[in-house]
Amino acid sequence: MKIEITILGLLMEGNLYGYEIKKKIVERLEDYVDIKFGSIYYAIKKSVDNGWVKRVGTEKESGNPERYVYEILPAGKKHYKKLLKQYFDSNFIHFDVDIVLMFFDFLSDEQKEQFLEERTSIMKDKIDSIKEKIERNAGEEKSYRHILTYLEHHLKAELAWLKTLKS
Repeated sequence: MKIEITILGLLMEGNLYGYEIKKKIVERLEDYVDIKFGSIYYAIKKSVDNGWVKRVGTEKESGNPERYVYEILPAGKKHYKKLLKQYFDSNFIHFDVDIVLMFFDFLSDEQKEQFLEERTSIMKDKIDSIKEKIERNAGEEKSYRHILTYLEHHLKAELAWLKTLKS
C-alpha cells in the first residue's frame, strides 16, 4: 500500500516518468523509506493494468532508452483517496525503534549509554539534514514541505525524549 500511495501521490502533482518518480522518492524520503527501484516499476505496471495510470507519451534523450511518461487517471485519483483513507483509518502510529525500546531495560548500563549517545547523534544529524532540505527547497511542493516538517518535529520530540532517558 505504501508504494502505491507514494507513486499515485507523486502523479497527483504532475505527469512523470519512472526514473523521475524514483528520483523524487530519494530526494524527499531517502532516509525514511525503503522502496526498491524495481518495486517502483512493478507498482507502475500494476497501476497501468488496473486503469489507475496511463502512459501519455515518451521521452528520449540521445543515447538513453525511451522513457514512458505516466499520468494518473480519474480512477487512480479515486483509488488514491481510498488508499489514504484506509491508511489513516487503520495504521497505528509506530516507529521501528518502538520494538527495540521494549527491551531497553535488558541492556547493561554501558550499552544503554552507548545506545543513547549514538541515537542522539543520529537524531541531531538528521534534524540538521532536514533543516537544510527545508531551507534549500522552500518553494517546492507543499507535500514535500509537509513531510520534512513532520519529520523534523518527530525527530526533535525523540531527541527531547532521549534526554529524559539519560537522567
